[in-house]
Parts: sequence; C-alpha cells; structure tokens
Amino acid sequence: MIFEVFVLALACTVRPTSLAAVVALISRDSRRGLMTAYVIAGLAFTLAFGLIVVGVTEGIHVHSGTNKTKAIADIAGGILALAFGLGLATGRIDHRRTDDAPRPAGRMKSLLDRRLTIRTAALAGPATHIPGLFYLVALNVIVAHNVALANKTLALVTFNVVWFALPLAALIACIVRPERALDLVASVERWTRDHARGVLLTVSFGAGTALIIRGVLTI
Repeated sequence: MIFEVFVLALACTVRPTSLAAVVALISRDSRRGLMTAYVIAGLAFTLAFGLIVVGVTEGIHVHSGTNKTKAIADIAGGILALAFGLGLATGRIDHRRTDDAPRPAGRMKSLLDRRLTIRTAALAGPATHIPGLFYLVALNVIVAHNVALANKTLALVTFNVVWFALPLAALIACIVRPERALDLVASVERWTRDHARGVLLTVSFGAGTALIIRGVLTI
C-alpha cells in the first residue's frame, strides 16, 4: 500500500503551479524566509486536509481493513487514475497543463507577480497545493487499507513529504547553498516541462492498472 501511495505522490511533485511558485520565491533576495513560509503553510494545509479525512473515517463505520473495502477502494481508485490518463492521452485534458488539480485562483497568480512578502508566500503554499485526483485516490487507499490510526498517519505523512520533495529540497538549498538554489529549481522546472506529461501518463496507467488488478484479486 505504501508503494502505491509513494507512486501517486511522485506524480504530484511535477505540478506546474507549485514549480512556478517555487521559482518565483527563490528568485527573491529573501528566498529563505519566503520558502520557509511557503513550505510550512503548504504542508500544514495538505496534512490538515488529509487528517480531517482520516479523522472522519475514524468516527464512522467504513469497515477499514476488510477485503471487500480494500477491493472497492482499489478498483475505484484505479478507474479514476485510468480515466485521468485516458483524458490526458486523448487531449481531453489540456496537454499544456499536466496537472491533477484546479489552477490557483487568478488572484494568487497576481500576488506572485507582485512584490512577494512572507504573507503572500504563506498564501501561495496552500493555493498551489490544492488536493487533486492523485491525493484523493491515495487517501481512498490509505483509509481502506489501514485500521490503525498510526498506520494511516504514517502513510499520509509519506505522501505529503514526497509531494513536497521539490519545495523541501529548494528550502534546504536556500539554507545550505543559496547561490545554487535558483539553478537547481530552474533545471528541475525545465525537465518537468519536457517530461511531466510522460510522468503523469506512466503513473496514471501504471498505478491505475495495478490498483484494479489488486482489487479484483482481493475480492
């Protein structure tokens, strides 16, 4: 289960909106403070969202851990992942915006275009990490496969740490090698621009197929 969560999280690391925000933040002289605010606010938001979902399932009878629940969750998540992949492959999902979540509001974009402050960086964290399809699929799998709250929390933290791998790496670079931080992120952004569609297609079809097969075998 952790493997599927890890793979789904990898797809979220190539989200163009968060990459653009990181580039904008580390281009400023106060990059260390801006990135700190961005990462803390973003992680707090996504973790809180996931913990709310997990907390709600703790209070209702969802039969977590049973074979039937696992199978339904896996098949449903697999179908959603395959549907996203098909939409991307056929062009129904804009190939220029290889993303699994809504775009940030126009106001957020205008904030990033203006003089950046700690406050706007903190707002950008959640705005560029709105939970999308892959996070919802991962949460579905996490809730269905784990009875213990500690296991759910561990899987949830794993997803979010992987999701925030680039912002976290950029923050570390701002602290250790601030003069190299922009070059690091710029190279990742270029790679993502060229390969994001392929990564999303691979994850969508790979994880989707694996989830459906596991769900069918579990029934």
